[in-house]
Amino acid sequence: MKMPTVSVILPNYNYAKYFADRLDEILAQSYKVSEIIILDDASTDVSLTCIKTKLALVEDANPEIKFITTFNKQNSGSVFSQWQKGIKLATSDYIWIAELDDSAEPTFLETAMEPVLKDANIVLSYTNSELFGSVSIKDRLRQIYDFSRRNHKPGAYVISGEDEVAKNLAVYNSIPNVSACVIKNSPELHDILEVSKGFKLSGDWAFYLILLKLGNLAYSPKRLNKHRLSKESVTNQTNLKERYDEIRKIHILASKIYKLPETTKKRIEKSERQLSASWGLDKN
Repeated sequence: MKMPTVSVILPNYNYAKYFADRLDEILAQSYKVSEIIILDDASTDVSLTCIKTKLALVEDANPEIKFITTFNKQNSGSVFSQWQKGIKLATSDYIWIAELDDSAEPTFLETAMEPVLKDANIVLSYTNSELFGSVSIKDRLRQIYDFSRRNHKPGAYVISGEDEVAKNLAVYNSIPNVSACVIKNSPELHDILEVSKGFKLSGDWAFYLILLKLGNLAYSPKRLNKHRLSKESVTNQTNLKERYDEIRKIHILASKIYKLPETTKKRIEKSERQLSASWGLDKN
């Protein structure tokens, strides 16, 4: 059996300090990648120098890997534009969008790809992910709460995209981080990301939601990815009313593209009521 190939997309904007270590993590994966696509979105730090210096050290030592670099002269203004650009260049069967300030264990890719070897209809496979960085007790509690909300049995599983949406993604974003995912390469990804670009905060959620129209989802509870929490993130810089409105926009999108069970619709209504109350929006 031919092993599915994997392209890694590394979108960068002012993450020079993380680049070398992140690339080393990717090269150290037990499931070897065939292609690494490095995208710089007009960084203003020393990213270009760091990228070129590191590539000079690793390219000859990894002749089996195709390295592609593209440097924007002007910032694109959207991470999803960069995802589109990387996906257009990707030639492998599956894609790993490895955000530069995140981290992965050496067995991450092997674990995420394992169910794909058994089920060619899987369009998204992901592992559990751990918060790191400036993490407070509140952040930890939120992560535990998010994990406990998942409406499925504990342990690894494979499920149809439609069922996963009905159980989880129609209500809340149950996928913690894109770096924890491998995604089946397909022509539809470009148009899906066009929808994502219409969101300020929830474009990744919209991406997963629409992607799962195309096939199945696989999940592993192993914490093999780490995603960084930053106080400067777009979410943390956005007011609660805007965040609530985006969540409602996602709920409307889910209702438009899926025939949701009545139980899921009631969970959506309950979720919106709880958010509005806990964020003090029902007082306005």
